[in-house]
Amino acid sequence: MKTIVDTSALIAFLRLEVPGETVAHLLEAGEAVVPSICVFELLTGVKDAVHLHQRRRLVALSTVAALDERVAGTAAELLTALRGAGRTIDNEDLLVAATALHLRLPVLTVNRRHFDGVPGLALADAAEAPDA
Repeated sequence: MKTIVDTSALIAFLRLEVPGETVAHLLEAGEAVVPSICVFELLTGVKDAVHLHQRRRLVALSTVAALDERVAGTAAELLTALRGAGRTIDNEDLLVAATALHLRLPVLTVNRRHFDGVPGLALADAAEAPDA
């Protein structure tokens, strides 16, 4: 099943940590979807040209979900709903959640608490690797 993979899960994959194995299965199956905001986050953390090449190769193995007008609209509606409930969320996580909600896909993340309280958002279970 296609799954949104956020930056924390991609970093875990690069560090060979959980949920790295799950990310590997998603990449092998062609089911990893990476929001463009995560591409930005991933590429801004590079140390050198080799590191940049490694991360660009990782992105190339994924489907990149663009931040378009529909996702931006979903993010704005989501932010309004969260504020109404007295909840805050970082802009990057808001855009990941909006992308997932727009595409109707679950999110694989190491930082599950970042997405607590996001209405309608499904979180993928990193402990259970999907069938490849």
